[in-house]
Amino acid sequence: MQPATPVKSKSERKPSDKLRVAVIEDHKAFREGLSELLSISTGFYCAGTFSSIESALLDLTDADVLLLDIGLPGKSGIEGIPLLKEKFPSLQIVMMTVFEDDHHISRAIMAGANGYILKRTPASQILQALKDANSGGMPLTPIVAKRIALMYQQYAPTAPATTLSTRELEVLQLLSQGLKIGDVAEKLFLSPETVRNHTRNIYEKLHVHSKSEAVAKAIRQGLV
Repeated sequence: MQPATPVKSKSERKPSDKLRVAVIEDHKAFREGLSELLSISTGFYCAGTFSSIESALLDLTDADVLLLDIGLPGKSGIEGIPLLKEKFPSLQIVMMTVFEDDHHISRAIMAGANGYILKRTPASQILQALKDANSGGMPLTPIVAKRIALMYQQYAPTAPATTLSTRELEVLQLLSQGLKIGDVAEKLFLSPETVRNHTRNIYEKLHVHSKSEAVAKAIRQGLV
């Protein structure tokens, strides 16, 4: 009598050339729809579906990319990101949610999300987002990308303002090229004394005490 052949787990049966994708989504119909999409799509394999962070941490064993909802029972998707990253360091996490506001987007990105797409994203774009995340990209729904750009514009540090006049900027540019006062005066058709006055004003406005300090600060501030 031949011994019974052991039943292999899903991960053991998975072809090695397919992208392993897990799903954490508490809405049953939506979760099953994603599972079906992965099952019928060439090059993809559903590595498991879960309704909560807690169940995924217990049973998820084998995935390359995770589609993660935010509004979940128990821990939220955002709260679950660091826990999932700790247990699965190489796992790429793509948020898939209805939330498109700055608060949820920024919290998810800061928590370590590798992408952020909305649930209304077409199926073909969901699959492309999974591929992009797996290859090191950061897939974003266009409206989310726009929100992130606007947030960056709002909070990014601005270039320091300068009160240097146009003539003072011209003098500073020539000084940064290594020209002496006399050479600067000749190029700008000014007297040496006028160039010295401009130079003193430059020092005062930039809060420096020498040509080298003025040039160094001008380079740091992008003035030359």
